[in-house]
Amino acid sequence: MNDMLKQRFIAGMGFEAARRLGASERHGHSFWVTATSDAPLSELEQALASVCAVWHMRDLNDFFIEPSDVTLAQYVSVALQSQLSHLGDGGHDREVSVELRSAPNVGVRCEGAMVVRWLTSEFSAAHFLPNVPEGHQCGRLHGHGFKVKLFVDAHSCAPERLAKAWQQVHAELHHSHLNHIKGLENPTSEHLTEWVWQRLKSVVPLHSVEVFETSTAGSRRDAKGFTIWKEVRFEAAQPFDGAGRYTGHSYLARLYLQGAALDPQAGWLRDFADVKAVFKPIYNQLDHYALDTIAGLTEYDCATLAAWMATQLRDALPELSRVDVFKNECHGAAVFVQGDV
Repeated sequence: MNDMLKQRFIAGMGFEAARRLGASERHGHSFWVTATSDAPLSELEQALASVCAVWHMRDLNDFFIEPSDVTLAQYVSVALQSQLSHLGDGGHDREVSVELRSAPNVGVRCEGAMVVRWLTSEFSAAHFLPNVPEGHQCGRLHGHGFKVKLFVDAHSCAPERLAKAWQQVHAELHHSHLNHIKGLENPTSEHLTEWVWQRLKSVVPLHSVEVFETSTAGSRRDAKGFTIWKEVRFEAAQPFDGAGRYTGHSYLARLYLQGAALDPQAGWLRDFADVKAVFKPIYNQLDHYALDTIAGLTEYDCATLAAWMATQLRDALPELSRVDVFKNECHGAAVFVQGDV
C-alpha cells in the first residue's frame, strides 16, 4: 500500500429482530449493520457475524431495556472494538465505525465518541444550471428525483424533531422550480446542499447534509466544507484458485472529491461529467475483462483495486480524497488519498 494511501475494510450484515420502544407495540425490523475498520476483512466479518447472530430472530428487549438504534449501534461498536483489539499493532485499539439501519430511511452512525442519527427523504423538482458552457446538458430545464440524507447529533435530537424540521424545508422544495427559490438561482448539487445546511443548522444540531442528485452522484456539506461523489459500476472476472478457475463480480466504485470552496462561477466543486470522463479510461480497462490481465494489478481484493484506482486518478483529480470499491453489499474497502480517515 502506497504511504500516501490509507485503507479501511468494510463489512455489512443483516439480521431480523423484534423490539418494543417506549409505549409502542412490539414490532419487527430488518436491521442492517455496516462496519468499517482497519482490521483485516476476514476478522472484521467474523466479529460482525458473531455480534449479529446473537440477536437474529430474537426479541431485543430480552437484551436491552430500551433497544433503540443508538443503543444497538453503540453496543456493536464496543463489541467489535473488544473483539478486534488483540489485532492492533503495538497494543493500540483498532479503528471501528458502525452504521446501523433499522428501516430504509433511518439509522445511526457511530464513529469513535461521535454518534449521529440520520434521516433520508425524497423530493421531486426541476432545475437548470445557468452558468454551464453552451451545449451542456444541465443548461436545459430538466428534473430529478432528489434524495436528501440529514445527519444530526443523536443524543440531543430525537427522530421526531428531525422529521418535523425537515418537513418544513421539504414543502419548499417538492414539486418546485429550484431556480425560482431565493438562494438557488444556480442550483448545483453543492448549492442545494449548502441551502439545506443553512436552513437547518440553527434548527437542529446538524452534523452534515447529503443531497443525491441521481442514484450515482451527490454532494455532502459539513463543517469542513464540501464533498462530492460519483459512482460507477463495472463487471469483471478474477482468478478463484490455483486450479485455473475464475469467478466474477458486479463491482461498485465510488469516487469522493473534497474541497473547502466551490468554483465561484460554476457553483460546483467539479462537474460530475468531468469526473466520469476522467474515470472512463480506467473503466474501459476493467469492464468485461479479467483483472489478472490488467498491468499493475497483482492482487484482486477490493482494497487493492481501490488503491490502484486512486493511484491512477489522483493526478487528473487533485481533489480526490477517497475511493471505495465493493464487490457486493457485504464486502468492500475504502482507500483515503488525503489522509481524511
